[in-house]
Order: sequence, then structure tokens, then C-alpha cells
Amino acid sequence: MRSAVDVIVVGLGPIGAGALRRVAAAGASCVGIGQAEPPSLPDHTGVFASHYDSGRVTRHVDARFEWAELARRAIADYPHLEATSGIAFHHPSSVLYSTDDPATIEAIELVARGLAMHGIAIERLTAAGDDRIALPDGVAVFAEGPPAGHVDPRRLIAAQLATAERAGAEVVRAIVTHLAHDGRGWHVSLDDGRSMTAERVVLAGGPHTDELVGALRPPPSGVPELSVRGETVVTAVLDEDELARLEGLPAVLSPVDHPAFADVYAVPPTAYPDGTVRLKLGATRHAPFRLDDREARTAWMRGDRHTRELDDLRRLTEALVPGLRALRWETKPCLLTDTPTDLPYVDHLADGLVIAAGCNGYAAKSGDAIGAVAAELLLTGRWVDTVLEARAFRLGG
Repeated sequence: MRSAVDVIVVGLGPIGAGALRRVAAAGASCVGIGQAEPPSLPDHTGVFASHYDSGRVTRHVDARFEWAELARRAIADYPHLEATSGIAFHHPSSVLYSTDDPATIEAIELVARGLAMHGIAIERLTAAGDDRIALPDGVAVFAEGPPAGHVDPRRLIAAQLATAERAGAEVVRAIVTHLAHDGRGWHVSLDDGRSMTAERVVLAGGPHTDELVGALRPPPSGVPELSVRGETVVTAVLDEDELARLEGLPAVLSPVDHPAFADVYAVPPTAYPDGTVRLKLGATRHAPFRLDDREARTAWMRGDRHTRELDDLRRLTEALVPGLRALRWETKPCLLTDTPTDLPYVDHLADGLVIAAGCNGYAAKSGDAIGAVAAELLLTGRWVDTVLEARAFRLGG
């Protein structure tokens, strides 16, 4: 490991890996630091991330212009990233986005008009348009065809890192325990006792970002308002007959009528590293399950509390995909980091230190584009994006 570089990127999820890729392409000497996915969550004693999965919805359709624009940039670059890395991670199919909120419907229609200028078509339907999907009565349904679909976040990150390393970046598998500035540069301490320095740092620590911010020396003048919540996902392991029946199934986002959950998203059948093919569903709670410190986050990710939600999530999945047959069902814990604006922070925390975190559960599809914005801000020292407004991503914005 090099002892001194131009840039250190802390965190190697979709955002950090995207930032590292762009910094390396700009010719800066750089190191990305992040722990690899643990082989066993219950036995893991380090930090956790939210990308331990093989299926995430990717889409342009959204009620927020900023998320639609970040998705547009990221999705447009998928083919190039796959070609340059040699790693396939994108599965274009289609997406159905349903909502019963009038303000959301109006906002989506406005954003869709802007997307149409880029040749991206969002069509409003009167029904799901797929008899294998059952949506609630009275919802508005928006359909988006390929390249919308789903991505494998594990393989996406592998593609980002392979491209970054090819451009000269170094990847270090460790945990950053401390960040400090001595007036000349940033000193980064690792859990294995090593340390290194850099002129500039991107902090993309996902659900552990606030922990590192709290340990910064000197303390930053502005503290990001980040809140971490736990969510559970359920997967249905499919046999070959069910896989054939569900071939071409769209990804789905929909509200639900449930006392505990407000809405769900479903990812079409996807191959997982263990050789299974699974349909996945995640659900947003009405009342967020807050995890306010490292101890609570570790207990959630290592524990089995998520298994208590299997029956409810299974019923929601079976209601969304009637007649679904599964060999078995499994739940898994996840961590999401929220901001008051529902947009990520991409801003200077201090001179030479840019934060890129707080993605409200939307980072996987657009992480590379968010990382690119963070890298540009770090390398130029100012906001130069002519489409996205800096105030939307500022601390306290």
C-alpha cells in the first residue's frame, strides 16, 4: 500500500467505487479503502454495507428530477463500463412503477416529459400490462422499457473497481478508523495498524459515514444529518418451471395496503452466487426501524430479527405475483441511510474532504453517477455541473 497519494476514497460501495474510477481516470494517484463482503454476516465483526445482493431495480422513472438525471447518466454508461471491465451486471427488461399519490403522479409526469427529450419513454398505463403481476386497485401505472430493468450490485462494483485499477488505482481491503487533517494533508488510519496520507478524500462510507464524521479531527463546521434504518428483503428460490413461467417479468414498484409496510419493490428472477435463481422483494416500513449507532447496526446485521418478517413479506410477494411457487423462502437484513431531502449529500465537509452519502435506498442504480459528481467536486474544488444544482446536494440544503 502506498503511504501517500493524491486522493483516498473511503468506502467501496457503488458510490465510492464510482468516485475511485473517475479519480483514477483523471490521472490522480489514488487508493480506495473498503472492506470486502463478509462470507458470513452473523460471524462478521467489522463494518457492513448495503450492496450484498444480486438484484436491484434500475430505472429512469421517478418523481424527483435529480434521481431521474442521475439514473440517466449511470444507465447510459452501463454498456461502456461492462465493455471496459469485461464484467456484465446489467439486465435490461422493463419496469412498472405504480402509485396512488396524486402529487407523485403529477411529479412523475413532469419528469417524464423531460426524459422524453433524451429519447426515454415513460408510458402511463391503465393496468399492469402483465397478467402475472397484480397491482392494487386505483393506482396509476407507469411503464418503462429497456434499458430499465435490474442490476447486480456486486458485479457492478466489481466492474467499477476493475476499471479503476486498470487506470492506476489501488484497492485496499481494510476499515478506516480515523480521519484527521494536520494543516498539510489528510491522515487516514486503518484497523490493521497501517496509515496513509492524501491531499484530498472522498468519504463514501454508506451506513457508517456518520461514525467517521463524528471522529473527524478537526470536527467539521457542518454535520450531515444522516439516519440509518434497517430493512428486510425476502427472496423466493425458483425451480426451472417457475423460472420459465416468469421469463421476461418486469421489475415492479408499488404501494401496498398493509399495517406495517407502505410499499414494495420486486426484482425479477436473478441468478445468485450460490447457483440459485431468486425473485426478490423489499418493503418500506411505515415506521422506520432506526439504527442510531454502530452497536445497533451490527446487532441488526448479525442477528436474526429479520426472520420475523418472513411471513408478511412472503404474503406481499405472493399477492404481487399470484401463483408464485418457490422451493424455499429466505430473508436477509439490509441497511439504508436517509437524508431529510431524500437526495444524497455531495458536498465539502472540510477543505479537501467531500462527502458522498445518504442515498435513501436509491444508490445502486445511480451510484456510479453520484460518484462521478463527487469526484468532479473533489478534483475541481467547486460545483461545475450545469444540470444538477449544488444546493440540492448540500449539507443542510
